[in-house]
Amino acid sequence: MNPILKVSLGIAKTKTFRGLVVLFLLYKSIFNAFTADLVIPKLISQFTMGRMEGNFRTFSLFFGIEISDFRLYPGTPFEKEPIAEAGQIRLRYNLPLLLLGKIRISEIGLTNAKIQIEERLGQWNFAALVKASEKPQEPEPVKEETPPLTAINTYLPLQASAYIHLDSVGFQLKGDSGPLHLFSIQDLSLETELETNRFTSIPLDLSIVDQIDHVLLSLNASKPIPLEVDSKDLRWKQTIPMSLRFEWDRTVSPEMFLFNTDIGKDDILLEVKGKPVQLGLRLLSDIHYDNQLDKIGINQLDLRVLGQSWLSLSGSILDLSKETPKVNILVEKSEIQLTSLQKSLDQLQGIVPEMKLSGNLSLEGTGIQGNLQNAQTNVKLKSSQLYVKMGKSKAHSIPSALVDISSELNLAERKTLTAEKPFPYVKSLKIAPSHLDYNGASLTFLGNYLESEGLNFQVNIDRLQLGDYVSGLGGKLQMDLGVLGESFASLSIHSNAKIDGFRYQLDRSRSPSSLLGLSLDSILSFDRPFGLSEIKISNLKLDQKTMTGNKALELDLRGEVRPGSNLSANLQPLGLNIYTSNLLLVLPLVLKEKISPFQNLLGNQPKLKLNARYSGSGSNKQIKADLGAELPGLEIKDLKLATELSLHGADTNEIFIKTLKMNAFGGIFQVSANGKLIKTGKPKPPLGPYFGNLDLNFNLKSPTKQYLAKGLSFHGDMGLDLKVRDYDITGDFHSKVPAISYNNQKCPGEQCQAYLLEEVVAQIPIQHNLARSHEESLIVGDKSVFIKNYGRNHPPNLTIGQVLGTHPSIPNLPFEYVKKQKDTPGLSAFIEYKENYANIESLRSNSLDGLVLGKNMVFNLGNLDPKSMEFRGNFLIRDIDLKQLMAPKVRDKIDDGKLKADLNIAVRDLSEPVANLDLFFSIFQIGRDFGKSALNVISPQNFLIDRITDSYSINKIDVSLSKGLVYADVYFNRSLLSLLINLEDGKISQQRMPLANFLKRAQSEIQTYQE
Repeated sequence: MNPILKVSLGIAKTKTFRGLVVLFLLYKSIFNAFTADLVIPKLISQFTMGRMEGNFRTFSLFFGIEISDFRLYPGTPFEKEPIAEAGQIRLRYNLPLLLLGKIRISEIGLTNAKIQIEERLGQWNFAALVKASEKPQEPEPVKEETPPLTAINTYLPLQASAYIHLDSVGFQLKGDSGPLHLFSIQDLSLETELETNRFTSIPLDLSIVDQIDHVLLSLNASKPIPLEVDSKDLRWKQTIPMSLRFEWDRTVSPEMFLFNTDIGKDDILLEVKGKPVQLGLRLLSDIHYDNQLDKIGINQLDLRVLGQSWLSLSGSILDLSKETPKVNILVEKSEIQLTSLQKSLDQLQGIVPEMKLSGNLSLEGTGIQGNLQNAQTNVKLKSSQLYVKMGKSKAHSIPSALVDISSELNLAERKTLTAEKPFPYVKSLKIAPSHLDYNGASLTFLGNYLESEGLNFQVNIDRLQLGDYVSGLGGKLQMDLGVLGESFASLSIHSNAKIDGFRYQLDRSRSPSSLLGLSLDSILSFDRPFGLSEIKISNLKLDQKTMTGNKALELDLRGEVRPGSNLSANLQPLGLNIYTSNLLLVLPLVLKEKISPFQNLLGNQPKLKLNARYSGSGSNKQIKADLGAELPGLEIKDLKLATELSLHGADTNEIFIKTLKMNAFGGIFQVSANGKLIKTGKPKPPLGPYFGNLDLNFNLKSPTKQYLAKGLSFHGDMGLDLKVRDYDITGDFHSKVPAISYNNQKCPGEQCQAYLLEEVVAQIPIQHNLARSHEESLIVGDKSVFIKNYGRNHPPNLTIGQVLGTHPSIPNLPFEYVKKQKDTPGLSAFIEYKENYANIESLRSNSLDGLVLGKNMVFNLGNLDPKSMEFRGNFLIRDIDLKQLMAPKVRDKIDDGKLKADLNIAVRDLSEPVANLDLFFSIFQIGRDFGKSALNVISPQNFLIDRITDSYSINKIDVSLSKGLVYADVYFNRSLLSLLINLEDGKISQQRMPLANFLKRAQSEIQTYQE
């Protein structure tokens, strides 16, 4: 016997061989086409509601399956129409190759296939495939949080390959209850190949691309596809090209790359809400890699809209396999015609949001050329008559635009970004003369940047309406701006700007139009990329004029600012010139009302000059300032203010006033303050949010008579020293003044008014409580109270030697208001300010050759609100001679001018003193002539009054004023003539006479004495 045959028979007789034969026969009896035809349809019917038809050509566990004439039917009520059918289905793979470390899917194929998804009465046919679960649904267990997976480990080295082939595949979706009735796409074809290198893990990021050796994706390469859509608002049935081929092969040297597309159509015909609409959108591309030339050629990359090439690129990438590939890509054609697009959008009115588009736009000439170390780029943008408006929003009109920017880049640069070079990859940048016209404004710009030389850019803006961009501002801006620098670490800024018709709004008040000018020269310094470290302002000038060209305001500023955590600012100096009358013409009403009352104080051209320094570190801030001012309205030419403050705390919890000094008039007027303002957290702080610990001093001091301002001259020492401690203000007012004089600067002359106070001596204590709010009135309401008890007198702490001046009603006539009595001052009083009210006692004034005494006088300042202020006082007038008020030629005609009277005054709410004044004036001695005048004031002059005056002599006159009305009673003494004329109760009364009428009669009666 043949030895080989003998060995073979020996092997065949072994148990192992017989076991393998049995296993093989069992495998073949299960995994074959006949068994699959019997078993697979039954299994599908067993586990689903559907049924399957088909012929298995191949059914192998190790090599895959193949089915022809495949159909899958869902359950009722869709059992008559298959949900899926195919002429042939192939799934081919090779499991034995796993032993060699290879995963191979030879083919996933689908030929002449159709998938149909259908909905009837809210039920879908794919849902009819699944049997309802009888088991209750268990809640899903809570998954523990795990770190995200970054890769899948295979542990064994593997290599994968796959091939997918779909041919003549259709998909159809039908529905009868939703807005979409039909969606159909037919004749889809797809070819895909994939091959990898060997791997032991599959990364779950973009690095997975490194494991691909060859990839192919081809979609609808041979023919266009029929597409149909039928919905509530849209109907579309058309054959559309939709081809794409992408291939990348790294298994050859050099690599092969190909990318072609033809997607879309120039004329897409739709029917939207019954309206025919013509659109067009198409992407054409032809990109391939040439092995011989080692380049990617972009033969075509064209985006087309409505048949127009919006963006058409061409070019190449050379030396792709080298370290420095060369790029040459250019936009050859670009015609973006928005007017044509608007015609299509008009057909969609009511469907798409309202918009208006017109004009042309082009990017032709834009491109890049070179390699990573030296890339030349160009950006070119042109537009004409461009108009864009979305709905009711603001319209954007660009009649003309041209932008031309070129640059040289080193994209391989890996240097760290610095302040000098925040763009280290930019070697140069050039902006050719470019312009942009936008909504009536014009913008032109040009410039260049060279890494070795620096930068120089120029910008011009003209006819820019500020109101279109900044709320509350108006006017037309014209500006020139220049930026220079050897590097980006230090930029020199030069700007000149003008605003014609400048307006601004404050609250609801809008300013009149004015002319505003601004010039600026500054240097911006950077210590890191775009990290601003310092701003130096070498010159900043701002001027405002009226529309007629008259100056209203001038501002001149120099200084520097260092931003950051340690912020500091330095102004040296800030100059401000104000032309008050012109400034009021350009201010909004709300500011004009606040500044107008100070116009006379400021004068026509006040000037301010400020040197200041601010520094802050964390929650601590330091402020130091020196202010000089000229106030022509007060004739101040040398006002100086110096202060140094420290602010502490994140919320400025403490303000430490190291020094605050102010002086003027050659040092005669001085103010100083020092101390602290602290937030303690206590309720109702008196000084805003602060409690004070301050020392204040106000002083006028001149060893000789010196002219101050507005006709006022001063000689002596007068001051106010105060200490503020929480709620309490204590101190004193002192005076040792030989003379204070004033004239209205119209002397000599008919309108001259001049006054002189001599020997003003005072030492008045002050105590004020800032915590006091409204208290009960200190005024006694009974108007009949007269001074009857003189009590104990305090020694006077206020004395005035004498007061001289011009006559109150007769021009050029001297008059003694207060007359000195030998060695005794003409006026003396005791004043004590305590608990927020001034108590004035022992007032004694020698006037008109008589005596005026004051008692029980109280001036209540309350919380310093005029509404809460009040005054009460009692005055005794003894033997004053009213003849001195008359002209010398009239005095001799008056028989007796002596007057004796008592006067009570009470007034509340000093915000309206006349309306709240209560007055009681009792005259118990008056001469006949003045008595008759008093009667004429109280009662109109007539025959009867003249007879009464002749028959009776006046005994007493009582006059009271309450709520603006005058009440008067004139009491008469009996005489022989009075037997002919009888008066009831011996008096004449006048009730409820308006104060204005009373004063008018009094003025008329006084006038009779001057004639």
